[in-house]
Amino acid sequence: MFKKHVYCLLLIMNETLEIANGVEEVEEAVATADTPKNLLQKIKDMRACGEVGSPEFIKHMRELEVLLGVSQVSPFGTNELEIFEENLASMSYTDMQRLAQKVGINHMQDRSLLKRSLLKEFSNQTKNSRRNIMPTAVNSFVPDPNNPKHQKLIKILGDI
Repeated sequence: MFKKHVYCLLLIMNETLEIANGVEEVEEAVATADTPKNLLQKIKDMRACGEVGSPEFIKHMRELEVLLGVSQVSPFGTNELEIFEENLASMSYTDMQRLAQKVGINHMQDRSLLKRSLLKEFSNQTKNSRRNIMPTAVNSFVPDPNNPKHQKLIKILGDI
């Protein structure tokens, strides 16, 4: 089922996914069915299998970005190139000009040049944040309780 959405929020009560760039038809998403942990696991599995460009992967990334509030932080509304390209393809010329003004590039260009400029600016601004929305866990030092030097450390840390 498709619905027309105008809002920029994830309404968990209505269980609908709404995208930040205006009126867009999107498939209803049940936000409560996928916990963020399950969603992250699905995304990780899809990346491992190389299904990064699939529509299902893009759907999961949209859900994750809505949960993380990326649309409120990023002027482009996303950190994923595929999603931004989809959004850009559905934008009118006026919407592209507004976005160009918002990100600080020349908005008085023809449509094709403006689209290329927006893609270039997106790549420049999101090159460090694409594909790594969630930080990965880092193995930290775990003291061994059987080691006498580590026992001293555990005692010191326990006193703090």
